[in-house]
Amino acid sequence: MVKKKSLTRVQEEKKPEVYDVGLESSNSKTVIVSAVLETTGQIRFGDGTEVNLTITEKDLLPVLKKTDGGYKTDFIEKVVFAGSKRRGVDRRAIHLLRNRYISSYSACYIPNLCLKCPSCWLYGATAMGEADYNIKSRVLYAAAYSVEPSEIAVVSHSRNMVDEKTHATAGEAGIHEEEFIKGGIHFPTVTVLDHVVDWEIGMFAHALIENVNQNKYTAASGRQGGIKFADANGKKLIVVDISPEGIFPIETVKVSAEITGYDKVVQYYKDAINLDKIKEMFKTQGFGVQNKDKMIEVKKNDKLVWKIIANEDELSVVQVTNKKEKELMKRIFGDKAYGYLKEKAEEFRQFLQNFKGEKWALTHENILRSLGVEEKKVEAERGEEPEESS
Repeated sequence: MVKKKSLTRVQEEKKPEVYDVGLESSNSKTVIVSAVLETTGQIRFGDGTEVNLTITEKDLLPVLKKTDGGYKTDFIEKVVFAGSKRRGVDRRAIHLLRNRYISSYSACYIPNLCLKCPSCWLYGATAMGEADYNIKSRVLYAAAYSVEPSEIAVVSHSRNMVDEKTHATAGEAGIHEEEFIKGGIHFPTVTVLDHVVDWEIGMFAHALIENVNQNKYTAASGRQGGIKFADANGKKLIVVDISPEGIFPIETVKVSAEITGYDKVVQYYKDAINLDKIKEMFKTQGFGVQNKDKMIEVKKNDKLVWKIIANEDELSVVQVTNKKEKELMKRIFGDKAYGYLKEKAEEFRQFLQNFKGEKWALTHENILRSLGVEEKKVEAERGEEPEESS
């Protein structure tokens, strides 16, 4: 007699294939990009106007200064590179590349955002039409202050309109004053990418690299100058911190607004991968620190907590629990950090090149479902093949 097999489990239907999106992916990570941008000629970061003067945005900042009797509060004025201006320029760069490959979302642009495409799910959007949900941005831009005070950083010029045929000027009526930021001025920037996967990191990286390369962050740069990544000793001042769990035992590189010397900024970035400086930091925080070859061990009450391992322009922070080791954080510095961003930018381009409309529509529905959102209508076209790049 043949014994029949009994089904002990109900077979589940195969789930449809969807894209990996940081909002709900087990592969997501938090990435913090710190970089110093340097002006290479006279530029503006957007404009304001006072009567006949186009002004550069500036802030008056309090600075604590030491005196014979203790300390007193002084003030210093610095130029502002607003995070909101960077975000808008970045998004437009992303849309330009997206539209070369995906025609169905070309109607998504600032301020008429679709709340459905890949860039909306990373950069956020507010419902303006039928959608009954908003998307919070996972790319967080901080405003940057110039290292140099505004009295050094800013210069004013007169502009006089000239008739192209007669070469005559318009006289006083055509004169306009404009403030510019001089060349050689430095802006330390910090951007946080929260819960992102590789192609989403690449979306931001593409915008950052190309907007710096093409001077798109600046106004009037075509005739007067641009911007670049600052460097020291031939290495770009870029630090990228990466953590799968969003835990950073070593603090992000941030330059205090009161700093006015570029040499001090360079030192901040060099110290970011200096094991001796990191050792001092942990000791002042009450940890025991022991040096080993290209590594330090951080202990609390003689119990090993972290290993910090150094390679060329790279650090790895490894958590030690019950003799098990797990990488909590990686830090990449200089040209290697720039290379990491370029690699991710290429991954984003390939994501767009291989984009499938049907697969993304299912991804979009899946995200809404997981967030408990009932969408009335999904307009994304299914089965769309990517367009050829021109």
